[in-house]
Amino acid sequence: MTTHSRPFEFTARQMIRFFPVALLIAAPLLRADEPPPFTKGLTPADFAAAGLGKLTPEELAKLNDLIRAGQEGAAPVPVPEEVKAQIREQAKAEVRQEVTAEVKAEVKAEVKAEVKAEAKAEAKAEVREEVKAEVKAENAKQASPGFVDRMKVLLRPGTEIQYTTLETTLPPPFHGWQNGTMFTLANGQRWVVQDDAQYWSPRIDHPVKVKIVPGAIGSFFMEIDHGGRPRVHFLGNSIVTPAPTPAPAPSSP
Repeated sequence: MTTHSRPFEFTARQMIRFFPVALLIAAPLLRADEPPPFTKGLTPADFAAAGLGKLTPEELAKLNDLIRAGQEGAAPVPVPEEVKAQIREQAKAEVRQEVTAEVKAEVKAEVKAEVKAEAKAEAKAEVREEVKAEVKAENAKQASPGFVDRMKVLLRPGTEIQYTTLETTLPPPFHGWQNGTMFTLANGQRWVVQDDAQYWSPRIDHPVKVKIVPGAIGSFFMEIDHGGRPRVHFLGNSIVTPAPTPAPAPSSP
C-alpha cells in the first residue's frame, strides 16, 4: 500500500537541520531591543584612554557581554539605616518649612483682616465724634448771635481786628433814636446809641432791618433801614426783648 506524506510536516531529522538556521535568523531580532554595547557609547578619546583599541573584536564583544551581565544581575546596594534616618529628617525639615510658610501666610491674612476690621471700627468712631463735634459747632454757631463771641475780644488802641457785618432786625415799634437810646435786636443783642446826633421818624410797627457794621478803632455803627446810622456800643445779650427807649420828640420849629 502506497503512503502519502502530509504537507508542511517535518521529520525529526529535518527539524534538527532547520534549528541552527532559524536561530541565526532570529538572533538579530532578539538583540534588537537590547541596549547598545558599553564600548559603543564611549567617545573616541575615552575609548583610546581605556586602551580598548588593543583588544580584538572578540575580546571587545566578551567585555561588553560581561558588562551587560553585571548591569542586569547586579544586586541593589543596601542603604544603611543611618543614611535613611538622615534622609527622613531632611524630608521632615523640608516639609516643615513648606507647612510653616503656608501657616504664616494664613495667619498673616487672618491678622490683616482683624487689623483692618479694628482700624475700620476705630476710624468710624473717630469720624463719628468729629462729625458730632462739627454738627454741634455748626448748631451753636447758628444758635448763638455770633457777633457776641467776637465782642469778647477787647480792642486796644492801634489794634486792627476785622469783624463780619451782622444783619438782623429791630423789633417794633421804632420811631427814632438819640444819644443813650438802647435797642434790643431780634437776635437778643443789646446796643446803646453813643452819638451826639439824633433821628426822629413816624412810628413803625413792623420789624426794621438793621446792620451792625464795624468802624475804626473798635467802633461800631448801626445802619437802620431808612432810619439813620448812629454810632453804637455793645452791652450784651438779653433773653427778653424790651421795647426800645423812646426817642425824643422833635423840637418845634
